[in-house]
Amino acid sequence: MPWREVIRLLLKRKLAVACFVVVVICAFVALFAQVFVPDSDLEANPGIDTAEHVIERETLLRTQELLDDYPDMSEAEAQEQAKKEVGEEYDPETVTVTNLTRSYHPPSWLLAMDAENDHWEKTGGEPTPMQNRDWGLFSAKAWRFPMGCDVEGVSILAKLIRGLQLAFIIGIVPTVISSIIAVFMGLLSGYFGKLLDDVIVFIISTMASIPLLLLLIAFIQAVRNSEAITQKFEYIGLGEDQKHWRNLILVLVVIGLTTWIGLSRLVRAEVMKHKNREYIDAARALGYGTWRILFKHVLPNVFHIVIITFTIGFIGAVGLEVFLSYVGIGVEAKLPTWGQMISGGRQELQRDPSVWWPLTFATLFLFILSLAFSLFGDALRDALDPKLRT
Repeated sequence: MPWREVIRLLLKRKLAVACFVVVVICAFVALFAQVFVPDSDLEANPGIDTAEHVIERETLLRTQELLDDYPDMSEAEAQEQAKKEVGEEYDPETVTVTNLTRSYHPPSWLLAMDAENDHWEKTGGEPTPMQNRDWGLFSAKAWRFPMGCDVEGVSILAKLIRGLQLAFIIGIVPTVISSIIAVFMGLLSGYFGKLLDDVIVFIISTMASIPLLLLLIAFIQAVRNSEAITQKFEYIGLGEDQKHWRNLILVLVVIGLTTWIGLSRLVRAEVMKHKNREYIDAARALGYGTWRILFKHVLPNVFHIVIITFTIGFIGAVGLEVFLSYVGIGVEAKLPTWGQMISGGRQELQRDPSVWWPLTFATLFLFILSLAFSLFGDALRDALDPKLRT
């Protein structure tokens, strides 16, 4: 495949390059999400956002870390050591705080722009005096919580970053599973034909006739309550306390096992076009085996379809997780997926004043990632398909 030509054509399309940059940045953030947002930042943290609250919280977290790292240390010694370390790191005079209630804290830049915003009264418990509302748009307070906090006082930005990591897991794992199944089935069906082709086409047609969402729901409900599967998870160390990870793995596997139909049809059609061409006849004349012809000659010539479909399947898998979480059978709320954020945020829009930021920012991030993958996938299709090159 002329990869240099493909890269040259992609570089000519500025929008495709911009989308690729967005995807790379998202992938980098997802890869190091736990560095940017440690688990402690996702713990429920309702209360007043004051310097004392910040220092108290950091002291409790540091105390627990010391007790975990040094089992022989007494709790009193750990507390004393934690107070000393936190005291050196956090100065009450320099800690950036907003003095507003953390639960449902609105985006802090919004409060900085609008001194008469309803959330000055509703979010802060007691109405904040007007003279204390002039933060300034470029102050540290205005950007302490740029996307606000949810009902548990957890930063929406922190949840979105960790959700981005899960979005890549949800997008990649099922798509890899479905691509492997689709390529294998498509190669066998298209190359061998006859009875094997009839059997595979019958399987494809049968699964395609069942509505995908109903098939997903039925599969998930069936395997989630299976005692045999539960025992296998416990055998590899995923017990009841790790149920949220078990459910995520089941959702990923089920999505992968039920979304390979479309790609399999495309691969089958392409293989049927290639199997009687001259280079395949030449390979047979040289005495190459069937599997070598399939995987070293036919597959590379149809692999561009797999690459293009992968970008589309990625977005489809993320969208399916959002839908499953929305109807209540996806991953558990313990994992900060974008689907869970959207599902939880829709219930808060009716509050007065409206709590719009969890739903809005989760949807915005999903839109940006989906658009970047889709536009880059379109450009990649044009570059890989000789008929569409301009």
